[in-house]
Amino acid sequence: MLQVRNLGKTYEVPVRESGLKGALSSFIKRKKKEICAVTDLSFEIRKGEMVGFIGSNGAGKSTTLKMLSGILHPSRGDVTVLGFKPHQRQHVYLKKIALIRGSKPLFAPADLTALDALHMQRIIYDIDYKDFTRDLGKIVDWLQIEPYYKKPLRTLSLGERMRCGLACSLVYNPEVLFLDEPTIGLDSNAQQRIRHFLKEYNRETNATILLTSHYMEDVTQLCKRVMVIDKGRLRFDGGINHMVNQLTPYKFIVFTLEESSVLPADLSKLVIDTQDGKYTMRVSNQHVPSVTARLLSNFSILDLTVEQPPFDNTLQQLYAAEVV
Repeated sequence: MLQVRNLGKTYEVPVRESGLKGALSSFIKRKKKEICAVTDLSFEIRKGEMVGFIGSNGAGKSTTLKMLSGILHPSRGDVTVLGFKPHQRQHVYLKKIALIRGSKPLFAPADLTALDALHMQRIIYDIDYKDFTRDLGKIVDWLQIEPYYKKPLRTLSLGERMRCGLACSLVYNPEVLFLDEPTIGLDSNAQQRIRHFLKEYNRETNATILLTSHYMEDVTQLCKRVMVIDKGRLRFDGGINHMVNQLTPYKFIVFTLEESSVLPADLSKLVIDTQDGKYTMRVSNQHVPSVTARLLSNFSILDLTVEQPPFDNTLQQLYAAEVV
């Protein structure tokens, strides 16, 4: 479905010293330097997969998505999506993919209504009117945009514009979605609606989705597989659970004791935080069952939960590791 081999992208940018002397010098002879945004990237994505593509700012995520969608031409390497070379920007290819950016979800004139924008997409992508009307109701229902889809786009909130942007991008039923920060700037309710929609769209259409996000909830809720990019290089490619178990081989046991209960020394040394009678233990994965059973059997426990370490902690461990 999607194959990337030794992909790289290098930019040439002008540089100059500060001050008047630097400005005059660059006017006479401009100096340039190369910046490598993506280095030797290789991976494959199968049909129907939802894959998280994550990394810090400047890691190369957006540059990679732009190369996969055909906006940028690779400096080196080979990319095929659905059997096409994205940088050739063939019309038949562009009708099969969608690049959706959370920072700019809509590319329609602001005075149009969402419904007008959807009809504009129908004309641009030459969608049969019967097919359009058949699929429109389903998309409007999935994204719950009917209450405002006859309002001018300029009057909509960010969350409403994001959902309208998704509707416009999906009305022609693309087989591959490249999502660049689709929930950026949205409140928690709007984020949850977008996640629910993406799950439904993937389940109904078996579309392939590559998702970048700084909100780890997007990735952990939607994707079983994650690719981590750092400084233009792929640092990890595999299951989320595998990465967590490999880099953070422990869990947190969080529980509340009755005031009369006292932990023995061997358990107290596992406690990393205590507040208002609530204890947090850091316990290796293999010892979680035995420690949990001992707590419940021998102490007056008011409540107890076993929690995974925050995903951000796992990423920090990954970036710090020299070999993964």
